[in-house]
Amino acid sequence: MRGILPVLLLLSACGSNTGDNSSGGTGGEAADLAPSAEQIDFARTAVPADSKLAAKYERSCRTCHSAIDAAAPLTGHKEAWAARSSERGQAGLLAQTKSGFNAMPAMGLCNDCSDEDLSAMIEFMSGRTE
Repeated sequence: MRGILPVLLLLSACGSNTGDNSSGGTGGEAADLAPSAEQIDFARTAVPADSKLAAKYERSCRTCHSAIDAAAPLTGHKEAWAARSSERGQAGLLAQTKSGFNAMPAMGLCNDCSDEDLSAMIEFMSGRTE
């Protein structure tokens, strides 16, 4: 029974769409960006090359950033991430990750992540690194 609670917390964090969607997330034109089948497949299987970062990604980011129906941009959906990055900048994305944004809890549920870890995961998910 104890193992169910973390899973429920992760799923509940992904499920609430408060205007920031998986296809773009910034409203307006960005919200019209739909991921391709290739991008959806990539999001389901991609992991960072660094094994320590990959472990953190698996337990804190993948649940929401690999699900097309979640209120989060898909990992590897470069257009959706570019819209967010141009609106908020890397520092803004990091600040929102740390404080929480819409359905995403503070730190993206990665309480042991450093700013460098979070920045590296943002870079990876946005398709700017592998």
